[in-house]
Amino acid sequence: MNELGIDIHLHARVFRTADEWYADVDDEQDPQPDDPFWCGSYTSQRAAIDAACERIAALHLAHTKRLSEQAS
Repeated sequence: MNELGIDIHLHARVFRTADEWYADVDDEQDPQPDDPFWCGSYTSQRAAIDAACERIAALHLAHTKRLSEQAS
């Protein structure tokens, strides 16, 4: 996020563990998997990707709404 709170840069990571797919969403300031914004495990790669995309969209919507309320 920049000084004005306008930008937030997130990334999703999806990978397979022994018997499940793992997804997490984190920001560029702390990309380590120890403290993500969100994480989950899934039975398929498609489900993990879809969940990560949905979470990024939800975080973007919440961030946009917060900025809109601050501007009012």
